[in-house]
Amino acid sequence: MCFTTGGQERKARNLERNPRCVLTTGTNALTGVDVVIEGAAHTVDGRSEREQAAADFERKYGTHLTSPEGTWYGLGEAVIVGDVRLYRIDPTVGFAFGKLPTFSETRYTWPKR
Repeated sequence: MCFTTGGQERKARNLERNPRCVLTTGTNALTGVDVVIEGAAHTVDGRSEREQAAADFERKYGTHLTSPEGTWYGLGEAVIVGDVRLYRIDPTVGFAFGKLPTFSETRYTWPKR
């Protein structure tokens, strides 16, 4: 899992001091699945990895990144050229929470590197 932030943002400054973090994603509804990943964040510097991340973001978020009217227009190029920091999470623990119609919880673990 990857995410971005500006180099001078509080998130980047905090991660410089302590790379441990929690990343969450899910739905804004009472149905679906929410996911929580705990681990260490590391910057991604290789151009090919940054290009792949930008392509993945564009595939997921579509016109939000590619249209001039999009919320994050230009982010893909900013990721590729390094104008924003790109982080990858090395997960240690994860949780998935299923919501309506059936509630569930699953815990995942990864070996430490």
